Amino acid sequence: MRHTIVITGATRGIGRIAAARILAESPGAHLVVLTRDGGGAKLARELGRRDRSIFFVDADLLSVGSVRAAADELAGRLDSGDLPPLRAIVGNAGLQYTSNLTRSHDGLEATLAINVLANHVLVRRLQDHLQGPSRVVSTVSDTHFGDLRHNLGMVPGPQ
Repeated sequence: MRHTIVITGATRGIGRIAAARILAESPGAHLVVLTRDGGGAKLARELGRRDRSIFFVDADLLSVGSVRAAADELAGRLDSGDLPPLRAIVGNAGLQYTSNLTRSHDGLEATLAINVLANHVLVRRLQDHLQGPSRVVSTVSDTHFGDLRHNLGMVPGPQ
């Protein structure tokens, strides 16, 4: 059965492995990757084959407006039937800034903006398009605690 899976953070690391596994184990999946700076086109070339459907939507996860625009583009494609039903959203994108002076385009602390807010906005914008059975998967970290036990003291705690 044809279906759509949306994933963030798929250009490297755990997300890259997850994208490859989704394509290998879900032959009916249309994988939509949210990336910035052309990373999706490269990933589509590397992982895509005739029997695999991989698409990308440009989105800068440091910008709430960019995430909203990407989600709205996907919603439009789902509504028009250009993409098959949405069955999963995988929020995997994450970065770890070691300075609380790093800000998103919206003035928020950048680690929080990408690791939490971007994925939250994406899910909230697309939640009404999920068709059962469906899943929302969020990979998380304990980066935000800002202490020795959780991140070796490399990242400042929340303020």
